[in-house]
Amino acid sequence: MKKLTLNIEAMKTQSTFNLAKKLLVSFGLFLTFNLLHAQVVINEDDAAGDASAELDVQSTTKGMLFPVMTQAERDAVPGPVEGLLIFNRTGGYHNYYDGSNWIQIDRLVAAVATNPTAGTASDVGVGVGVADPDNSALLHVNSVTKGFLLPRLTSSAPSSPATGLIYYNTISDAIIIYNGTDYVIPNTTASSAGAGGSSTASGVLIGTGSIDASAKMEVKTTASKGLLIPRMNDAQRNAIDTPAEGLTIYNTTSNEVQYYAAATWYKWDSSVNNYGQVVGNPGLQCNDIYNSNPATQGVDGNYWIDPDGAGANPAYECYCDMTNDGGGWTLVYNSGAKGTNGRIATASGATPILPGDASFKKLSDTDIDLIRGTLATSILRVEKPKACNTNTIYFQQNRAFKGNATNNTESIRSYYTSYANALTSTGLQTATTNYHSAFDTWGGGAAGYQIIFDYNAEGFIYNGCNSPHADCTANNRSVCGALVYIKDF
Repeated sequence: MKKLTLNIEAMKTQSTFNLAKKLLVSFGLFLTFNLLHAQVVINEDDAAGDASAELDVQSTTKGMLFPVMTQAERDAVPGPVEGLLIFNRTGGYHNYYDGSNWIQIDRLVAAVATNPTAGTASDVGVGVGVADPDNSALLHVNSVTKGFLLPRLTSSAPSSPATGLIYYNTISDAIIIYNGTDYVIPNTTASSAGAGGSSTASGVLIGTGSIDASAKMEVKTTASKGLLIPRMNDAQRNAIDTPAEGLTIYNTTSNEVQYYAAATWYKWDSSVNNYGQVVGNPGLQCNDIYNSNPATQGVDGNYWIDPDGAGANPAYECYCDMTNDGGGWTLVYNSGAKGTNGRIATASGATPILPGDASFKKLSDTDIDLIRGTLATSILRVEKPKACNTNTIYFQQNRAFKGNATNNTESIRSYYTSYANALTSTGLQTATTNYHSAFDTWGGGAAGYQIIFDYNAEGFIYNGCNSPHADCTANNRSVCGALVYIKDF
């Protein structure tokens, strides 16, 4: 029989006593009881737990294993609840469920593993869903159909938190970690929606009440407490014998959550937000990146976007204007060096849209529709370089993008020469004015449609010029060198 001291400090209640009996039967371990606080402590030396933790797993020689499963198995978990945590072996990331979608916790390399592989680690540990827990884990929660449910808090963070304390915040839908100085949120990437349905509740509950059916182990708290996983320094981490895939610890040398996979120790990425700046962590649009990542504000350039947010299409680079009028403008159309009389442009889709491109190029219709959001919320901005004194026009979107050039009922018929006016104005000009149509479409067959502005059916408009063809050849009806941006609010 495995021998481990499981120190359960709990209030003197019948329900706690029943929990202790269940643990005793489930684990077949030697237990001692210290009935002082509503808390469970798993350790090897009978030390007291930290008051800020509902479950405190203590070790400097072993880590903790959350349920390890493939992405297909994760996506099949019926009725996952927010705060459910698993290790996704398909990509090698921890994933949690935010109530709507599975979220990937982004990672960075912490160190190439140098751990011994002699396989002589002590055979001591607590198993939930596994009769023989891995020798590298003090607590091993095993399942391919259920996850580990973190303590969930709705408002105040635990007082006097221990370094390494982890919990799930149901307001921000994020995992929160205390690094000894401040609470931090790891960077994340949206993955996919969870499955429907529900399963039978069967697992180990730490706390009172009933366990959620999607959890193999749930830590439930009513007193603003979190979870503490094994804490150790670099040297102690490197001494773990033959660490299991997904083995997780809190590193006290660098104050970060780390885990083992593919002969490497990774860390949860809670560094300066890289949202929208790396292909693995794209924004939905430039304004989304601007609002979510303060480091991008004021910095024009190429950023990664994935408008559908589901990874169905690969993320691609797109030019973002982060300085003009508050920033967050997504470039959706670039007429290039010269327009054409045919008014046909090829939609680029996942091809980068960058201001320096010399060819006709635009985002796909689908992506533009996603970026613009609700019909009445987006503003369009047209820039016409090297033409006239005023070369920027703004449009408040009041009508649908899609429509024929002759169908002004589906056009945006108001334009403004200042961003402030476009933002606050909602009235449409009459169709009898010269500047009477706006964001229209021409069917281009398989090539899609070209985005164009119409000045009496003769091309782009801009303020202060008598001709929209100031620096184009006489035969060109559409504008050359124009950039069109969109900003969704």
